[in-house]
Amino acid sequence: MWKHVIWSDEKKFNLDGPDGFNYYWHDLRKERRVMSRRAQGGGSAMIWAAFKKNCKSEIAFLNGRLNATGYQNMLYDHLLPFITLIEDDKTIFQQDNAPIRTASSTKKWFQEFGIELLAWPALSPDLNPIENLWGIFTRKVYDQEKPPIESIAELKKRIQSSWADMSNEILNKLFDSVPDRLLDVLTVSPPMFRFTGLWLLLL
Repeated sequence: MWKHVIWSDEKKFNLDGPDGFNYYWHDLRKERRVMSRRAQGGGSAMIWAAFKKNCKSEIAFLNGRLNATGYQNMLYDHLLPFITLIEDDKTIFQQDNAPIRTASSTKKWFQEFGIELLAWPALSPDLNPIENLWGIFTRKVYDQEKPPIESIAELKKRIQSSWADMSNEILNKLFDSVPDRLLDVLTVSPPMFRFTGLWLLLL
């Protein structure tokens, strides 16, 4: 089953650093790192992307906060071409349970295009391998060996080039980790939660 799953998510990048990097552990023996040179990080870019074994989608740059209609339009422009590219008639699409994804109009959209959805537990980013992909990708975007990013246009260009550099070797290693990470979560979960949607993912 897993070879048919497309993993997806969104990620915010600030001009001076990735979203969520406001705090960090500082080694007193080393020079303090400056995480932001501009007020509010100087602007940001929100992206959506997806991947499966041996293949990744194009980056979608999102304009502001999406509603259900905007999400569906984005999927039409970026997910459908990706599905066409991979030529898999058994595609299963993974997404989290944000309201725009669970809206009745969005469910209807998936039905109209014949896209099967992966049953997904709430509040479970640790199960999604794309979260690890974001970590690797973020380090590429903000590589300290590269020149500082001075504008949103440069940030988007860096995002595009860094995404192009993400190899199938990285994608496949994360893809292959899925069964083990599901079993790990089940192993450490309280018994009352072991017969929830996680078992559906393993079946």
